[in-house]
Amino acid sequence: MKTRNKTLTMLSLILVATLATYAQQSYNNLNSKKMKNLTKTTTITKEKINFKRDGLNLVGHLFKPTNFDPMLQYPALIVQGSVSSVKEMMPDNYSQLLAKEGFVVIDFDYASWGESDGLPRQNESVDGKLKDLKAAVTYLENLPYINKIGMVGVCTSGGNAAYLAAEDDRVDAIAAVVPWMYEPALAEPFWGKETLDKNHQRSLENRQLFKTTGKNEKTQIFTNTTEVEGFNFTPGEYYFDKSRGGAIENWKNEVSWSSWIDWVEKFDPISQAEKITVPTLVFSTDEALIPDQAKKFYSLLNTEKELVWGNGYHFNFYDVYPQMQQAVDAVVPFMKKHLD
Repeated sequence: MKTRNKTLTMLSLILVATLATYAQQSYNNLNSKKMKNLTKTTTITKEKINFKRDGLNLVGHLFKPTNFDPMLQYPALIVQGSVSSVKEMMPDNYSQLLAKEGFVVIDFDYASWGESDGLPRQNESVDGKLKDLKAAVTYLENLPYINKIGMVGVCTSGGNAAYLAAEDDRVDAIAAVVPWMYEPALAEPFWGKETLDKNHQRSLENRQLFKTTGKNEKTQIFTNTTEVEGFNFTPGEYYFDKSRGGAIENWKNEVSWSSWIDWVEKFDPISQAEKITVPTLVFSTDEALIPDQAKKFYSLLNTEKELVWGNGYHFNFYDVYPQMQQAVDAVVPFMKKHLD
């Protein structure tokens, strides 16, 4: 077991170093503006919103397109992002681009993340996120100028979108962008049995600790070195870069130990594919995280579906315009077809 774990660690280190080098070269060679500069001259509007889920206050942003007229009907999109992300990250970036294309768009902080209520803080909950998304659908339904509703999920929220589409018939279409289409069968190859057993116990202990004392032990959600403990061993340069994700005030590189069981043992968007009946778009690339899982998810869909394969590194689809535009160029005609 020790030899096997050592081998896995060495392979992981090589993978991280290779991906980090590729990512930095890719990012440096783009010679293009980031989203924060791209949208300075747009005329879309952005409002802060609040809505409730089981008594919790969820905080989000509502984007309206150019020349918005409340007397007209608009297609609406929910846009959500990666694990631990907050609305000011890739959700806002995509929301701005999609609002420019004529959609009313909302994004928000999932419960226990960012500005939204929820305890324990920084807690990854499969069922909780599904309830949050259903509450967002209800919020949009109650707006008089909304016609049909879709969802665009980036990375982990691509998987959360699968859960929503499988459970809520008010959603008319979904799109998963560089999705983290995980399934628990991947756990042991990713983390190794020793880590799985140890972290499962830590998760149970933290759940009990929170229940009895209200205390919540946390660790890093991302780590790029085996010397620092964390849930995800990945280059994660978007999050560590203080000019990119790391610059977002409401984001923290923290996750509750209570999350481990949901994140590793329960989250299973692959299992939702066959339940989905609405049109579904999958957009990914060879340099995305677990791209073969995106293809597997697509192959299991028994509904109207579209697979678009782009070019570019996973984390550049969070905030780098040329990469993001590829995804938007796929999402816009797909959603206009199914939401108009």
